[in-house]
Amino acid sequence: MSGPFLYMPSRPKQFRPRHHPAPQQNAREYERRRGSARERGYSPAWDRAAGVHRQVHPLCVGCEALGLTVPATCPDHILAHKGDHYLMWHPGNWQSACDFCHSVVKQQLEALYAKGQATKADMRLSSEKAKNLSKNLRDGG
Repeated sequence: MSGPFLYMPSRPKQFRPRHHPAPQQNAREYERRRGSARERGYSPAWDRAAGVHRQVHPLCVGCEALGLTVPATCPDHILAHKGDHYLMWHPGNWQSACDFCHSVVKQQLEALYAKGQATKADMRLSSEKAKNLSKNLRDGG
């Protein structure tokens, strides 16, 4: 065979020392340590409370802050409860979120908070930090 397509370059192999786990192993280990949703307190009672919250607050607060009308898919904990019963169940710690705001924007906010680069107030999806982050993420930046 001849022509310009004799050789297709490929990505070079990456070196990973034997004692370093593969990324898939890290993800599995994290999920194992984290436990299931039920183990983290998301019980049938939580499912009922979340359903009522979605009925009363049907739109994503993060999207609303940007002038968008997007249905909420879940109540998000403004401050991560990490097993704290009060933070888990206090409706004042809940905000309605769509999948994008909950799974992308909020995760990045929580990472910034963990590094000390965001405040408790920034954890609201309607905060200026959250709005700026959301705009950048939506624009691909």
